Amino acid sequence: RSEASGPPFSLTDSDHTSQEFRRNYLGSYGINAAIEPRLQPEDRETYDAVLPHLNSDLEEAIRILVDWVEPESNAAFNFLLGSLYYMKERMDESEIELKLAIEKHPSFRRAHRTLALVYAQRDDVPKVIEHLLKVVALGGGDGQSYGMLGYGYLREERYRSALGAYQSARVFAPDSFDYKRGEAQCLLNTRQYEQAVALYDELITDRPSNPEFWLLQGNALLALDRREETAANLEMARSLGGETFENLSLLANIYMQDESIGLGAEVAASSMQYAEPGDADVAIRQLEYLTKGRYWEEASSLATAFEKWLEPKLEANQARMFASSRAAIDFGLGRDQVGIGVLEKVLEEDPLNGTSLLLLGKHYMDNEKYEEAEYYYERVLSVESSRRDGLMALGQMEVARGAFKKALLYLRRAQEIEYEPNTQQFLDQVEQAWQSSR
Repeated sequence: RSEASGPPFSLTDSDHTSQEFRRNYLGSYGINAAIEPRLQPEDRETYDAVLPHLNSDLEEAIRILVDWVEPESNAAFNFLLGSLYYMKERMDESEIELKLAIEKHPSFRRAHRTLALVYAQRDDVPKVIEHLLKVVALGGGDGQSYGMLGYGYLREERYRSALGAYQSARVFAPDSFDYKRGEAQCLLNTRQYEQAVALYDELITDRPSNPEFWLLQGNALLALDRREETAANLEMARSLGGETFENLSLLANIYMQDESIGLGAEVAASSMQYAEPGDADVAIRQLEYLTKGRYWEEASSLATAFEKWLEPKLEANQARMFASSRAAIDFGLGRDQVGIGVLEKVLEEDPLNGTSLLLLGKHYMDNEKYEEAEYYYERVLSVESSRRDGLMALGQMEVARGAFKKALLYLRRAQEIEYEPNTQQFLDQVEQAWQSSR
């Protein structure tokens, strides 16, 4: 993505907006002569005048510096004034002074560090990263700088860079909750699933009632195909209030694929109340899975929940897809006339709805009403996306009627559209039946 995403999580022990973080990050207001601009004899009077106020009256310290500092003054005073402005949350003035300090002394490490904080306040992630990289290049890598750098990279979805920064930060603060959390998220996004599972174990131990960690660890477990553990994690998150459509539908899919159909349908039905319009296709696929498996009762309960929570939000084509599934359930439960009525209504709105045409054709074929079935199957051949299915249905119907030669024509045309081994096997059996009947 071209622009940074929103915050991946809220910061706790490394929140750059907190007073404690600011104090620790800025450290002493003194000058480190080894790596910063040296104070000259003529600077001593200014420094001595401002020094008594640095820990007791920042406004007075600012007043003295504003009065005494001139354009040609030592860069150390621009840094000091910029830091004081930062502490008083006067960010525009802080930026001006810190940039002046860096212009005068480009390797002024602490000026780069504090300027990174100013940009963090403005949520200007690229500039935060730019100045923190300068800090690291100048030998000033510490836990707070690496932690902020990791968070910046995470914001920009540069997960490998973020991972390296967080691992460096944890050298200085191995138990930091934020750094663990950031590293775990990076491990997940770089597909290092075993390591992610292990680190989420630590986070869950720290915060067992946080559903997010159970869910994220569940994602890593699923990627490792540890499905039972994934389901257990998702259930735990569900019990802690972490119920979203995405999480519940994932849990439902796991249950259904593991043949716990009733449980899967129940969870899928629960997910409906959290569904948004964009979730409709996922829900419809779950419904189709149940109808194809002929789990009529389970499909019916899911369709009822779907009608209550999601149907009013559907687009026209999605509404027709749902109606087709609803009709399949009606047929499966012996409510034939209801199903026919639903499909005929769909076809009034969309005469070339392939799914509805196929369902009606199948209904009549199952009831040995071959002329009616043929009418609908022939109509399917006009729908490009459903043509192969229509040819297969016509072939199967002719086999049921004992018209093997005619069935072969349809089946061969289906294979020309898309070859499938199972169809070929069926075609060969029909060919043998035709040869035997001659």
